[in-house]
Amino acid sequence: MSDPVTVTEAALLARDQESQPWQQAVVAVLSGPLDRADLINRVRERIEYSPRFRRLVDGWPVPAWVDDPHFSVAGHVHEEALAPGQRLEDWLADRLARPLERVHPLWEATLVQGLAPGTQALVVRAHPALVDGYDNVHLLQELFDTEPGPVEATAGEWQPSDTRAPGLGDLVGALNDPLKAVAGAATGLLGMVENAVRTVSASPREHHVAGVEVDLDVLAEVRTAFGCTTHDMLLALAGAGVRGWLLDHGRALEDPVALVPLAVQEPAVLESAIGCRIAPSWLGLPVTPVTAAERLRTVATLTRARLDTGLSVPARDLVDLAGFAPPTLHAVAAGTVAAGRPHTVSVANVPGPDGDRYLGRARLRQVYALTATTDDELVNVSITSFRGRVTLGATAVAPLRRWARDVGAELGALRAEV
Repeated sequence: MSDPVTVTEAALLARDQESQPWQQAVVAVLSGPLDRADLINRVRERIEYSPRFRRLVDGWPVPAWVDDPHFSVAGHVHEEALAPGQRLEDWLADRLARPLERVHPLWEATLVQGLAPGTQALVVRAHPALVDGYDNVHLLQELFDTEPGPVEATAGEWQPSDTRAPGLGDLVGALNDPLKAVAGAATGLLGMVENAVRTVSASPREHHVAGVEVDLDVLAEVRTAFGCTTHDMLLALAGAGVRGWLLDHGRALEDPVALVPLAVQEPAVLESAIGCRIAPSWLGLPVTPVTAAERLRTVATLTRARLDTGLSVPARDLVDLAGFAPPTLHAVAAGTVAAGRPHTVSVANVPGPDGDRYLGRARLRQVYALTATTDDELVNVSITSFRGRVTLGATAVAPLRRWARDVGAELGALRAEV
């Protein structure tokens, strides 16, 4: 069953250009046995829960998501090994600079070998427009289980149900359904979507990647001492990384406008797969205060106004979502860039479960996301917690040489105040 491209999805697709790809990578570091054949079988078994991952954009004058008649799971699943001396961060930066081919569904999964002994990384690159948090969740949300077990080979091949985009009559008919109109199902009129997808141009953009992992128990010590939230702590650490990046590249030290997506409550009529809506919010990320304590207190003051409204969803409510929700939450958070307000920094904080997760018999050791910069963004930070630790992954338009050091130094300075 095809569905028209919404205005928001069109805006997201338009940001992905040949010379300036816009996409997201979710990295799952695994230990234990998993090969390409197992991964292909698991995807075949679970992809029906993420139907967009078998669809591409087609049609005129009403572009729509339609089943790819030539779709093959094996064509989207690859295996590679790091070159001698190559870091995973460099491999990821290279992949984020490569566009996903529009003639196929906009995702790719790669098993990357050559990490520490006994580990490998499953990297899924996908366009955030594939995921809306309602009917469409991220494929990775469906691949993991709470217990280890064998991956069963799936018999039979999938057959596309509809490879035809809806006609103009279908679109006009949808306009008579107010619920569909509210959902944005009929927003391709006049072919504006197709033009946006195909004709927006962009100059080449560099991609640089870095990451650092910290212990949530350490954050809890500081959080308690300062009377703030874990979210405040993580925003402050991200701000320290941005501050160091600005200084390292001789840029003006000014508080940048940051897009900070937040999970908010919504009426039951808009039930979603993640139980909430991810809404854009903006704040002046404090990088100019002199001390780490001042920067944290400023962050806490700025975020408290939002929390006092009672609309925000507590992180604990997101931890126990069905499946493995961080990839879906990160994709939906990335999609808030379509709100359009100018900003130079983006920070998405996504909590994950405390318990183990498995893909077949391979155990998930770490997970983090990386989102390519777009528009006026200079640095994009994706924060992911899992099993008592939290990873701050960053992409930027110039090298992130000091990222881990600056984040670690900020945390050290805050602990010294406890």
